[in-house]
Amino acid sequence: MKKTAKRVAALGVLLAAACIVFLIESLVPPLLPIAPYVKIGLANVFVLLVIVYFGAGQAFLFVVAKNLLTALIAWSGFAFMLNLAGSLCAYFVMAGLYAAVFPRVSLVSVSICGAIVSNIARVSVVVLLMETPSLYLQLPFVCVFSVAAGIIVGVLTILCVKHLPERLTNYK
Repeated sequence: MKKTAKRVAALGVLLAAACIVFLIESLVPPLLPIAPYVKIGLANVFVLLVIVYFGAGQAFLFVVAKNLLTALIAWSGFAFMLNLAGSLCAYFVMAGLYAAVFPRVSLVSVSICGAIVSNIARVSVVVLLMETPSLYLQLPFVCVFSVAAGIIVGVLTILCVKHLPERLTNYK
């Protein structure tokens, strides 16, 4: 029973932190002027931590909860669809790669793949909603930005994994 309570508490803290980071990041002006809906996705650090410490099943619930909570706080139907599509696509890629090829492939590589897929999904949602397929011309720039964002998120995740005490991360 004690281990279950610790897991729920840890997931709650990670969820709150992910929501706060997401909301702060949403206040930052666009980093890529030609695609203002593309972002670094720093909350994915927490998604990767949940995949590593709690497993893919808990991470899926975590991603859905993060998107619903942030939508309740800062509702925008357009942004919610972008965020949900990007988050779910990134989750599926990161969880799949982590399960299939980690540790042969680093968390940075897992993060880069998640960032690329997330931003491609976000561009695709914009194309569908605005009916402007020409926006796919932005994908090369978006993918280069995604690699940089994935490196940042991956390095931050590795630092957390290496430096968090075991008593805070032993939930399996």
